[in-house]
Amino acid sequence: MTPPGEPAAPKASRHATLFVRLAVTAGIFAALFTFLPMADVWAAMSRTGWARWLGVVAAFGAGHAVAAMKWRGLLRAAGTPVDAVDALRAHGAGLFANIWLPSIIGGDVVRAGWIARRHGLAIPAVAGMVDRVLDLLALVLLAAIGAAWSGEVGGGAATLLRGAAGFLAIGVVGGLAVLRWLRPEHVPAAVRSPAARALEIGDALFRQPGPALRALGLSLAVQFLFVCLNATLAAAVGIGIPLAAWLLAWPLAKIAALAPVSLGGLGVREAALAGLLLPFGVGGALAVAQGLVWQSVLFGFGAVAGAAAVSGAGSGAQPDRPR
Repeated sequence: MTPPGEPAAPKASRHATLFVRLAVTAGIFAALFTFLPMADVWAAMSRTGWARWLGVVAAFGAGHAVAAMKWRGLLRAAGTPVDAVDALRAHGAGLFANIWLPSIIGGDVVRAGWIARRHGLAIPAVAGMVDRVLDLLALVLLAAIGAAWSGEVGGGAATLLRGAAGFLAIGVVGGLAVLRWLRPEHVPAAVRSPAARALEIGDALFRQPGPALRALGLSLAVQFLFVCLNATLAAAVGIGIPLAAWLLAWPLAKIAALAPVSLGGLGVREAALAGLLLPFGVGGALAVAQGLVWQSVLFGFGAVAGAAAVSGAGSGAQPDRPR
């Protein structure tokens, strides 16, 4: 029989984890603003202007509409026919969850759960993982392009960044190769059954590489759009560096924000961006200002997308059934 107090332990653990991440987020910002003048950061942020900000939000939303359709294509290729409206609502719910869940992967769980209500969890979860890996690969490829393109920019620190981009590219490609040929008997017995199902779904995607290659192409297009939007905001706050530097620094900062140590990557992305842009002569105040303006775009559109997802949750059409 389960002891009466036992169920409380996981809940207490979740609360403790949330408290730690809140503390980490607050600690990162406290450290940043201990060394950076708040007045300069705010003045740089204020130079963005509402018209430019709203234009970036609109373009950001268009990029995520493409991302939702990319994920839908992977779902359909794996055997789960999801209609476009459901995919957009699920993706919007995930964007909203990214505001408050640890790291930007938390929204992937919400997105998969939204579709799982009608189709089961296995395929949405695996398709979501494949989608995230393809996005990661796109980020690494863009960073590698930026590293090659920015060869004349920066000194030893920039060279180190280019080495990191190359190392990440090799790691992601190697990881994909391992997953491609991993078999259930290679994993621990305790997780062999769910792993076998996940690998079966993964094999279904690998057997028809067209959808995965299309998804990678869309990932590259969407992430490149986001790099350009960041460069646009950077120009507004007063950062004048080549696009090549952004191609190198911004993807690496986004990868750093995947670490589940803060809420939605908040604080981690800004600190990483400040360090990554330093070799290109960008002061910390300007880098953090640009990062915070970008976070306001994420939070603003995420709130709108979440509201749209919830308001339309009960009115969506029933999904197609597999034939």
